[in-house]
Amino acid sequence: MMTLLFHGPSGSGKDTQAELLVEKYNFENIGTGEMIRKMVEEGDTDALKAYEYVKIGKFVPDEIIYKMLPKWVDKYDKNKNWVFVSVVRSVGQIDLFDDLLKQKGRVLDKFIHFKLDEESAIERMSLRKYCPKCGATYHDKYKPEEKNGFCSKCGTELIRREDDKPEKIKERLLEYNRTIEPILDAYRKRGILIEIDASPSIEDIHEEVVKKLNL
Repeated sequence: MMTLLFHGPSGSGKDTQAELLVEKYNFENIGTGEMIRKMVEEGDTDALKAYEYVKIGKFVPDEIIYKMLPKWVDKYDKNKNWVFVSVVRSVGQIDLFDDLLKQKGRVLDKFIHFKLDEESAIERMSLRKYCPKCGATYHDKYKPEEKNGFCSKCGTELIRREDDKPEKIKERLLEYNRTIEPILDAYRKRGILIEIDASPSIEDIHEEVVKKLNL
């Protein structure tokens, strides 16, 4: 079974691309955003700790994420291809992620990095809205909701996050750029790094992902 890890700055469309693999190629999409949200609903103590960081736009510490992940991964079909999204956010998490996959009888096949310049990232993120109930995300330009202001999946009123304001976005991008280079170097040395330009349309990016993965 194939195991992938998608990464990229906020606004690069990595979650959208993961969902397209689910829809068209029957992958399991394993993301920490959904993990934290669902496990908070279940009352998981580690998830509640993680949410305190998420709601102020901070990265969740390694030890909390990797206490949660083994429990979360067990919910997915082990006989399908898996795509993880942004579960490695520091060099220190690389070995933790390797150990997790080893426990599940897997290895990482490809690390795909979606590249996006600052101007494009700010444009994309400042026009985003998301559903506070189910976690679905929308974009005024690229992925509008069916009914203005309400989630197409569950009907909940959509909101814009405080950390999607331009000044907050710039802070997050600075932090992202600081941490991503050593991660890219590590996977480049393994020979499993794929870098994809995230500035074209969703459809064009998906075609490039499919081509690079020989799906």
